[in-house]
Amino acid sequence: MIGRNDPCPCGSGKKYKQCCLLKQSEDQTVQAKARHFFDRKFKLTTDLYSFLAHKQGGEWAFDHQKYKPFDSSLGNYREGAGNMWAYFFHVYDNGLRGIDWFVKEKGQRYSGEDREMLQRWREMKISCYQMVDQYEQGAVIEDIWSKERYRMPYCETMIKLPPWTVSIGMIEPYVQDWCIHGVFMWGHPDVAFEVMTRVEQLQEERAKASEQEMSTSVILAANYPEMLNLSNRINSRNRKTVSNLEDMREQIFETHQYTCEYPELLEQMLLDTRDEYILAPGTDPEEGITIISRADKLDGLLGTIPADRREQLGLNEIEISKDLATIVIDKKGVTVSGWQSAELEATMELMESKLSTAVGLTQVNVRREAKQFPKNIFMNGYNIMTDKNLSEQEVTDYGNLPVLLQWARVTQEQAPTESAETFVRRKEYEHYLINPNYSNLKLLRIALGLLESPFTV
Repeated sequence: MIGRNDPCPCGSGKKYKQCCLLKQSEDQTVQAKARHFFDRKFKLTTDLYSFLAHKQGGEWAFDHQKYKPFDSSLGNYREGAGNMWAYFFHVYDNGLRGIDWFVKEKGQRYSGEDREMLQRWREMKISCYQMVDQYEQGAVIEDIWSKERYRMPYCETMIKLPPWTVSIGMIEPYVQDWCIHGVFMWGHPDVAFEVMTRVEQLQEERAKASEQEMSTSVILAANYPEMLNLSNRINSRNRKTVSNLEDMREQIFETHQYTCEYPELLEQMLLDTRDEYILAPGTDPEEGITIISRADKLDGLLGTIPADRREQLGLNEIEISKDLATIVIDKKGVTVSGWQSAELEATMELMESKLSTAVGLTQVNVRREAKQFPKNIFMNGYNIMTDKNLSEQEVTDYGNLPVLLQWARVTQEQAPTESAETFVRRKEYEHYLINPNYSNLKLLRIALGLLESPFTV
């Protein structure tokens, strides 16, 4: 057992009571405050629900009424959204919101922290928030209009989220930071732009009709069901998966096997054929295996990156090339493989013409495997040539760079008014949904001249 005055086992050099025991005590205090906070929220929310259900003719009638404005496609969010609307945004026949009605008739029953919480609920404003940063204990969200930022520690209402995720809702003070109040339907980064655009339209319509300007929070509150339904449509649109054969395309992977009388001569003749054929990573002379790649050095794509960014990327020491066909020469013979393409066909023509007679090449087997992929997916391999000691993850990141860079350029051509930061954030969000452990887009950001993402691991 560790004594209070013993050296702390963490190795800090401090006494246990001044180090980890103190931290443990602070953590327990925070946990106790959090439990107390959420217990109070649950109690007051239950009281609020019971009050409004009673006023609306019972729970069944109240629940039926609060679901009406929301699309059934909201699924599990529909109940939470209905509660938020019924408690904080809907104005009843008496001219009061649910929370105001409750406090007016029942508020005198509450005192101390309960009364303070109810008063905070009355004063809270709705807005649209985007996750823009993270820290060890939680996330940082930003109001898309005011740009004010709020630290949101992980708790009952806050979980780990994809980068740049967006939601409409209300937040309230929590322990030393902030937490979500009610339902937050976190979703696609595009929600921010679409909501801002719709709010501006509604503000203009109201200004023309009443000649009065209305704040974003008033517009959001008055049109809460529409805003959530809009957000859900955007999220559903971007969650669309490949569902039928019309969304698929077939790609064929070919493998050609040969016997070869003079493998060393074949290797020499291939490497002497212009600069299209290179020794690929994985060649091991001691093992008697030579791997030659028909490669595109991607000068037209990577060569356009400015010199300072190329230096940052390390492209002066790292060569990336697209693998158009792979030729493996070993004791068993020669194997040529690759995805069916004009480049693979050109390689086969070379192998089966002048090279065939010179090196004694005889085909013994051909395999073609058809694979189904989404229409926008094209299978390619990339070679990474360098003397640097790259990790497996770094090799993957450099192999992904040409694909991402090509995608970025196509995206810029299709949407020239959209900033690179916007569509890269969208890509980071989508990659996270596919695999939370997927590597970040750090190299792409450097190539495009963007700031490093705060979500870079």
